[in-house]
Amino acid sequence: MKPPDQQLTSAQVGSVLKMLALTTERELNCSECLQHVGEFAETRLASQPVDAVMASIEQHLALCPECREEFEALMTILQAGQ
Repeated sequence: MKPPDQQLTSAQVGSVLKMLALTTERELNCSECLQHVGEFAETRLASQPVDAVMASIEQHLALCPECREEFEALMTILQAGQ
């Protein structure tokens, strides 16, 4: 049985290219990201510049929908408490 032709849409190709552009030589995994996401959220709320560790968290969040969801939930909670 021949598999159906699977072609990517323009939007899917664009998404893959965006993700490739955001990759770095050393990537954080989800566990490493979530260890620091609270500090990252506080840094963002205070509008402070991010250091190298925070930049790697920001990069991971741009690529990982699961961690981004956790970060957004945390930001919602922190913003409600202000």
